[in-house]
Amino acid sequence: MSDIVLKLQKVTKVFGGKGDVPSIEIFKEMNFAIKRNEVLGLFSPSGSGKTTFLQIAGLLDSKFSGNIYINGSRVDTKNDLQTSIIRRKNIGFVFQFHHLIQEFSALENVIFPLLFDGSKKKIATQKGQYLLEKVGLANRMNNRPAELSGGEQQRVAICRAIINEPALLLADEPTGNLDQLTTSKVMNFLIEIIKEHNISAIIASHNPMISKLVDKNAKIADGKIVYN
Repeated sequence: MSDIVLKLQKVTKVFGGKGDVPSIEIFKEMNFAIKRNEVLGLFSPSGSGKTTFLQIAGLLDSKFSGNIYINGSRVDTKNDLQTSIIRRKNIGFVFQFHHLIQEFSALENVIFPLLFDGSKKKIATQKGQYLLEKVGLANRMNNRPAELSGGEQQRVAICRAIINEPALLLADEPTGNLDQLTTSKVMNFLIEIIKEHNISAIIASHNPMISKLVDKNAKIADGKIVYN
C-alpha cells in the first residue's frame, strides 16, 4: 500500500467564464500530497478556496482538470458509482454543521455508515459504543441530537466519520460554531482518534489554536498549497 494516501497532480479549478461572467482561477496546476497518519491544518481567509479544495480532495467536485490518486490508484477517471464507492470506503467527512439524523440516537447516527455498507448490527453497535465511550459520550448514546450540546453533536459526527476506518478524514471548520473550551475538547478528541486509527487528515479552519495540534500547517496562496 502506498505511503501517500492522497495525491493531487496539476489540478486546475476555474469558476465562471460563461457569457458575461469573468472566469476566476481558484487553483492553477496545484500539486499536493499527504502521507499516511499525517495531520495537516489548512488556514486561509474565507473565499481562498479551502472548501473547494476539500470538495475536490473528497471526490465531491469533478469539474476540474488534473489527476487525483488515493492510496496510489488514480480515481478521477471513475464513473459516478465507482467514485461513490471509493469515497465511502476511503474518506470520512466532518463539517461545521453536524448533519446528524434528528430521528436517530447518537449511537444510531454513528453506526449508520456501517449498516449501510452491510455490516452486522451487533458488530456495528460494538464499534459505535467503543468510539462514543472514547470521546466521553458513554452516557449519551441513546440521546437524540436535539438533546445534545453543540460539542457533543460534533463528537458524534467525528465518530460517524471514522467508524468505517477511512484512510483520509476531511474536516471543514469542525469547530466553527463552538466556544474556545469546547473547541479544545473536540480537537483533542479528534486528534487522539485520528492518531489511534492511523488516519490521515486535512483540517480546514480559521482557528489558530488548531495549528498547534497538527503535524503541518499550510495555506492557499496564488492557486497553490503553500506550507508555513
